[in-house]
Amino acid sequence: MENRNNLLIVLLIAIAILLSWGLTKDFNERAAPVTNTNQYKQDSLQIVVDSLKNENESLKEEMTILLDGFDFKERRYEEILFEYEYGLDHLKNYYPESYKEFHRIIANKERFTRQTERDNKQKLSPQNF
Repeated sequence: MENRNNLLIVLLIAIAILLSWGLTKDFNERAAPVTNTNQYKQDSLQIVVDSLKNENESLKEEMTILLDGFDFKERRYEEILFEYEYGLDHLKNYYPESYKEFHRIIANKERFTRQTERDNKQKLSPQNF
């Protein structure tokens, strides 16, 4: 019987210890995140290289936008030249006096000559632009 009483006392003491430990322990406590203390310091040269790469990328984007703008202007310029040539052909075929007057005026001459017409065509050709 004495063994039984000793066992019961040991069991009660163990339960008391477990209860006291369980009541003092906060099971909702979260573990703090582990911080990485092995972070390396970035080399100053690497910082410069990275900034130059970023600057290069931004310049490429700006150049793309700029070149697209030039393409639009070139296309518009070609359209204007086409309309100009079409209008001159129409004047030449249907209003020859106006055609001669046009060439006389842009050459700043008193009279129209075929030489004036050739000079104006050469001066206004797209190859000169």
